Amino acid sequence: MRIDGRDNLQFRQMEFKLNYLKYPISSVLGVMGNTMVLVSVSFSDNLPDFCKSFGHGWITAEYRLLPSSTPTRNYNPVNSRSQEIKRIIGRALRSAFDVYKFPKHYVIVDCDVLQADGGTRVACINAGFIALVDAFQKLLKNGSISENPLRYLIAAMSFVVEDNQILLDPVYLEDSSADIDLNIVVNSDGAITELQFSAEKKPVNKQILDRIIDISFQKSAEIFDLQVNVLRQGGVEIVKHSSL
Repeated sequence: MRIDGRDNLQFRQMEFKLNYLKYPISSVLGVMGNTMVLVSVSFSDNLPDFCKSFGHGWITAEYRLLPSSTPTRNYNPVNSRSQEIKRIIGRALRSAFDVYKFPKHYVIVDCDVLQADGGTRVACINAGFIALVDAFQKLLKNGSISENPLRYLIAAMSFVVEDNQILLDPVYLEDSSADIDLNIVVNSDGAITELQFSAEKKPVNKQILDRIIDISFQKSAEIFDLQVNVLRQGGVEIVKHSSL
């Protein structure tokens, strides 16, 4: 039995609240168990030079742990770990959109962790995707862009392996003691866009890794359904899964 009583391959309770804040073009409060993140989207015309050279826009992410988000006060909300995580979030989110369809826009996705209990990066990716879809729909409506840049739905998940048992969506205590820690992002076209894992305590064999990847594709449907429902409730209609 897991710490919180879930089955090994069961998500924590997930909830996403669209347009949670007043001022950003889009924002999402994401909750996965006791992990809570607040994601907001801003647009800037100040494109990096490499984007101007190739004629495309850009999506980047920022990631911060608020001081009170952890059991003891976090004195350094922006550190090397935050830098690593923000790059993962940015890459995952960019994979879902065609940057050539918003050539004049520099998109910043700010991810603030309000409460951390494992899986903060995947919560930020899942919430950030919803916020971006909503934001681009608003740009379409006001004429700032002429085409919808959405390519795929994406779903981010975390896993740990402890004594050859695969656990989906671990809480912090499960994550911190596990043999293997893995984060994966898959899209609605049946492909992997991000895969990151460490096996410092015990090497991972191919059978377990293959099993985790298979589970990821199976469980992604739950996240896709939730994302689509949240967007529809917010007035954003998108086609389900692979046929966007």
